[in-house]
Amino acid sequence: MIILKGASVSTGIAIGKAKIIEKEVLQITRKSIKDHEIETEIEKFEKSVSHVLNDIDLLIKDLAQSKDHADILTTHKMILIDPEFTSKIKRSISEELMSMEHAISEHFNEIVDIFNNMKDDFFSQRSSDYEDVAYRLLSHILDKSTDRFGNLDENSVLIMEDISPSSVTKVFAKNICGLCTEKGSKNAHSSIIARSMNLPMLVAVHGLLENVKENDNIIIDGNAGKIVISPDKKTIGKYSKILEQQKKEIHKLKKILNIKAETSDGKKIKLMSNIEIPEEIDQVIKNRSEGIGLFRTEFLFMDADEFPTEEQQYQIYRKITERCAPEPVVIRTIDVGGDKLSKLLNIGHELNPNLGCRGIRISLEYVSVFKTQIKAILRANTKGNVKMMFPMISCVSEVLKAKKIIEECKSELKEQNISFNPAIGIGAMIEIPSAAITSDDIAKECDFLSIGTNDLVQYTLAVDRDNETVSDYYQPSHLSVLRLIKMTIENAHSHNIKVAVCGEMASEKKYIQLLIGLGIDELSVSPGRLLVIKNEILQIDSGKAEELAGKIFSALEGEK
Repeated sequence: MIILKGASVSTGIAIGKAKIIEKEVLQITRKSIKDHEIETEIEKFEKSVSHVLNDIDLLIKDLAQSKDHADILTTHKMILIDPEFTSKIKRSISEELMSMEHAISEHFNEIVDIFNNMKDDFFSQRSSDYEDVAYRLLSHILDKSTDRFGNLDENSVLIMEDISPSSVTKVFAKNICGLCTEKGSKNAHSSIIARSMNLPMLVAVHGLLENVKENDNIIIDGNAGKIVISPDKKTIGKYSKILEQQKKEIHKLKKILNIKAETSDGKKIKLMSNIEIPEEIDQVIKNRSEGIGLFRTEFLFMDADEFPTEEQQYQIYRKITERCAPEPVVIRTIDVGGDKLSKLLNIGHELNPNLGCRGIRISLEYVSVFKTQIKAILRANTKGNVKMMFPMISCVSEVLKAKKIIEECKSELKEQNISFNPAIGIGAMIEIPSAAITSDDIAKECDFLSIGTNDLVQYTLAVDRDNETVSDYYQPSHLSVLRLIKMTIENAHSHNIKVAVCGEMASEKKYIQLLIGLGIDELSVSPGRLLVIKNEILQIDSGKAEELAGKIFSALEGEK
């Protein structure tokens, strides 16, 4: 039995047989044509493009599982009908006497190289889109009609080096039970499509292809982000029970889709979603989320060659806001360390970036970057219910500085005669012990607070949550952590503002009753966990939860 770790694209369990599909490389020879063949070659090119466009239209009509899925396939159509693409291929054919397959291959290779050289995970999905379109077009031209996925069925766990967006669509139609790749990113278009289909999938599994053999028994654990190769009987039995329970739960959860999150004794808990990229909005809408409690904006900045403009940010925030309206969208300002922006800001090496210039600190240090994001958020607030939240707040003075900059941004937008909505809710992330301890002062200056339990646990207990060596020390229910959460809730309520929990504790069923007992008002969870957590809320009596929280505190106090 071998266990490998990877990045989980979507939650869930899959048990099946490994089906290894090797990457198919189309052999394109450098072939020239004669002058008298130019017109025929261009005509064949146009017909080939038309054929592939029709294929994509059929996929959109028959298989697209969501608006974002359809949008990704539409993007592939736009690549094919791009006038620059068609004119360049025709020029290569008519002026350089290239065969159309040679011209197409050369064109797409150049574009893919450009994206790959950006060394940016966000742009890698663009690279795979162009590779996908090139493969579609060239396989049609070369009459590669063999279905690589012909032997797949509902018992198949697909094992590949990487997978294109269109291939995810094809294998989903085969009813495979899971998918695992050695490369890839959880934010790539292929991953987004798999997630919209609720297909258990892992990416970036190092050593996958060298450890898996055809027809090996495979378990994908999308909840824990691991793949089990050739599991023993005990492990198969364990996961078979989990899978059976998962199927029953999915059927049960569909029945509560349109029910509001409310405890059995009538306490309303606002249940929202955390998202990392815009494409996740479909799942948010599909699961009837009451808004977005945490929109992480880091994808806009990570390893980029230049900072996103105000207009680029505005367009993204606007689309999300319009889709969610009238429900709230809480946009968290940039929350990365200087190590992630070193290429753009020329920041020197930090020995411990987690304790360095990151979160609100980097925003207050580089005010022009901060202002660009604030202005985009203020402008998006004209399209719905937007709130702004600051990460890694350690004391009230940082909130005051940020609010002052917001007022400056409002004045500048007004002077420029740019439309914006000044009535925007301001919140702070409580994820540092000092913020929780001074949450009384912070609450006076905010419209809401949101507890980021991941970092709060990490900083309170001095435990790196990604370090397996000390993983046993990472305890969300540690007395010190619970005291800080309780203190934050009480201080917020004393100033008549609400508190949310947006960290991993909010997505784990075992902590929901405790959090409700402590008095939490809102929960923000990953979209795939929303119905699971809603079902848990529906079973809870808030009065009994409060009693339980008191007993837990008493028990923990007694252990001191």
